[in-house]
Amino acid sequence: MNPIVTFLTALGQAFSAQSLYSDDHPMRQTAAARLLMALQRVLASGPLRLSFLDTDVIVGSRPLAELRGWEWGSRLSTVGVQRLEIATAPEPTAADIEAMLGEIRRRLADTGDGAERWAHRGIRLGPLTVIGADERDDAEQHVTSLIDALALSGLGAEVDAVDYIHTEVEAGRQVPMAEVDGIVRALATTIRREQGCLLPLLDIRNFDEYTTSHCCNVAMLSMGIADQLGLSDADSRAIGTAALLHDIGKTRLPKGLLTKPGALSPEERLAMQAHPVEGAKILTARGLGHSLAATVAYEHHIWFSGLGGYPKLSYPRGTHYASRIVHVSDIYDAISSKRPYHNPFPREKALDLIRKLAGVELDPHVAEAFLAMSAKATEFRHLVNEQPA
Repeated sequence: MNPIVTFLTALGQAFSAQSLYSDDHPMRQTAAARLLMALQRVLASGPLRLSFLDTDVIVGSRPLAELRGWEWGSRLSTVGVQRLEIATAPEPTAADIEAMLGEIRRRLADTGDGAERWAHRGIRLGPLTVIGADERDDAEQHVTSLIDALALSGLGAEVDAVDYIHTEVEAGRQVPMAEVDGIVRALATTIRREQGCLLPLLDIRNFDEYTTSHCCNVAMLSMGIADQLGLSDADSRAIGTAALLHDIGKTRLPKGLLTKPGALSPEERLAMQAHPVEGAKILTARGLGHSLAATVAYEHHIWFSGLGGYPKLSYPRGTHYASRIVHVSDIYDAISSKRPYHNPFPREKALDLIRKLAGVELDPHVAEAFLAMSAKATEFRHLVNEQPA
């Protein structure tokens, strides 16, 4: 059996033992010892990095198919344990396992703040983006100031901030996740402030800024779909973050390729189709806490069934649920925006294309949620940094 599946099975058994038996009962001690042994086998291959998003368990940057629908994954996500990271050093002890189980039990009992981060001797858990203790204070202060600034300056600031993120990556530096988190929270506030009645989309006439505005649009649309589907605020923000970064791989492409009028040559098309792989590499290289964003970056052009799109899967499988949400948003905004090689589709024509692709390229359930959201929303285009036509 997959060692990680064995570990998670033992983790679920340990949770159950905690709820059924007293602290000194031998069944609890046996379950904890079995969990430690399973963890040691996992750590023999390197650090453990798990994400829990609704019914999916993500290992590194890939969904764990064997445990799709695992009930404890959903429960952990609900109480703020969306990310679990365990380092190989220092080597976890029985006391460390008891401390981790105690913290999770506290959250399951709803006795604390489910949004807080927790760290203990190489074990960290909390929201989807987990940062190191040495980064925490500065990053949180930066996020707070950025949220305040964005709340006052409107959507144009989000565009500038996303452009900054892409510039940093283009220069070979790491993804500034504090800025990403701040933008997503600001975009989420925008959606909730409009109470679902408006879709504040961006329309940039300067084609060099298209990728920037497109990422903002896709993030907002994806969070709107997540709300329509009834996902939690935490899951909606996690999906918004992944959506905001879904095209980060394009920063490694020549800008002329992104703005070329007319059809691409076969060689240019192959280069363009490399951006999902490049995006996944960028986000995976960042390290802990970015598995969902890397998964979405890799999968957002793959059909929900895995049977089409790009990059081509050697062994077709269904894509992650977050990727399916971003895929719908990505297509709708791409065809609704003016580009050098096509004029924007009228709204009804764009919605009709989503209907036609549902069940073929797009997840029909997600497409239905998008269409339901669109039916009750008034769409407008917010012009930012407009250039003379």
